[in-house]
Amino acid sequence: MNEILNMLHGRRTVRDFKPDQIDEASLGLILEAGHQAPSAWNGQPWHFTVVQKKSLLDRIVDVARDAMAEINPGQVNAMPWLVAPGFHYFYNAPTVIFVSGDKSSPTAYGDCAIAAMNMLYAAESLGIQTCVVVTALVAFETDHASEFINDLELPDGYEPMYALVLGYTSKPLPPAAPRKDNFVNFIR
Repeated sequence: MNEILNMLHGRRTVRDFKPDQIDEASLGLILEAGHQAPSAWNGQPWHFTVVQKKSLLDRIVDVARDAMAEINPGQVNAMPWLVAPGFHYFYNAPTVIFVSGDKSSPTAYGDCAIAAMNMLYAAESLGIQTCVVVTALVAFETDHASEFINDLELPDGYEPMYALVLGYTSKPLPPAAPRKDNFVNFIR
């Protein structure tokens, strides 16, 4: 396999991070990879917010944890760790990139997902581990939403769609999860 295919097969989601911050040069390359993503009609309906301020991340987690218990009790019953007092939705990663989308764009979710994937693979190529987090975004559906949008300094009309946690792990990367069979059919 070529280098890119090897990276695609080797990337793993990590949920255990050292406190060591990623370097500015790598962060710049990761953000530029997101900026270079394709988008429908070249709309580029994204905005990236890098948060390395632990107190802000902790506040978002606290609100998300409380909101999750109220908004989605069925999911909480299936996964009680989502509301456990010590659980951190961002896994205490030193950097979180919020990928926000223009709410007026009909393609924002897809376009932002592509930009997020570009950043995940750029991070992987630089030896930085990642995890995509969406559960914590429930904090933006609470009475604290405008406060957090203000804290993230989002442009008017944008909302967070994905959160990418980035850092370095001290543990070995996990093995690949088994993949489902029968995931393709051909119509020729």
